[in-house]
Amino acid sequence: MIAPTFHRYKLPLRNGNVRHGVLVHSGESWGDAAPLPGWSKETCDDLVRYLTNHPTSDAVPCSLPSLQCAWEGTTASAQNFQNWPIRHTAVPINALLQGTVAEILDQAKRALGEGCRCLKVKTTHIPMDALPYLLKAIRDISECTFRLDPNRSWSFSTCMNVAENLAGLPVEYLEEPLRMGESVPQLIAQCPLAIALDETLREITVEELVRYRGAAALVLKPTLMGGFTICSRFAEAGALLGMKSIVSSCYESGVGIFALGRFASSLDYIGAAGLDTYSHIKKDLLTTRLPLDKYSFCSSIPLPSVNESILLD
Repeated sequence: MIAPTFHRYKLPLRNGNVRHGVLVHSGESWGDAAPLPGWSKETCDDLVRYLTNHPTSDAVPCSLPSLQCAWEGTTASAQNFQNWPIRHTAVPINALLQGTVAEILDQAKRALGEGCRCLKVKTTHIPMDALPYLLKAIRDISECTFRLDPNRSWSFSTCMNVAENLAGLPVEYLEEPLRMGESVPQLIAQCPLAIALDETLREITVEELVRYRGAAALVLKPTLMGGFTICSRFAEAGALLGMKSIVSSCYESGVGIFALGRFASSLDYIGAAGLDTYSHIKKDLLTTRLPLDKYSFCSSIPLPSVNESILLD
């Protein structure tokens, strides 16, 4: 029985905030537990408390999703990848665009200039009447596709109006647009634009996924969903229903991003992964940053060494 060690960490973000997490170390393998404030039910203090009271590696519970994700993620940094065979030698990555109209336009120009062709746009600070013009302006710069994420803030009628206003633009899908209490299956059936599931996947079982037949994609977030095993089950069920898997990050460190990229490369039916939160990390735990600057994850690269000197007790 392997007794893992663990270390807290904190990483500066480019916006001035700090990302906190816990690295789990077992043998030569690393896993990243990075509960996301405002979204995860557990905190870093909860993780440390559990790991202190349960010092053996076989006791990590599914009740702490980010910790389960970290333990299962150690598979990615091990020398053999028997559980995660490489099915895609390279996994494309979508750019994450957020802010005002002007800020998003500038971010899009940079991403397109670096070869990105799939842009995820957070619509929180974009007026509805400005959205079509923003997407047209970006499309005129270079060929690309869009993923729009309103974070469950739109009504059913707003979704339908947006779909009508964006007709003819290369929108891949709306990501979980409906606010709570409205029918996602009804929207999937009636909206001219495709719909992707995100938060819903943390509220249903794999067996219930069939109720959402017709959805275009599943946004899989192992840190929030409780690890890679449950995400694999959703990915397999979704593929049978024609749904792509979009493996997505939650501002994890490079250790976590590496695991997410390796996991994405092992799935059969995928779309561009949502790993661009990594670009918002100003300084990583790894001695060498992951080479994601071309908006692609190379599945054959090994995990760079962890700079243990910057880990906390």
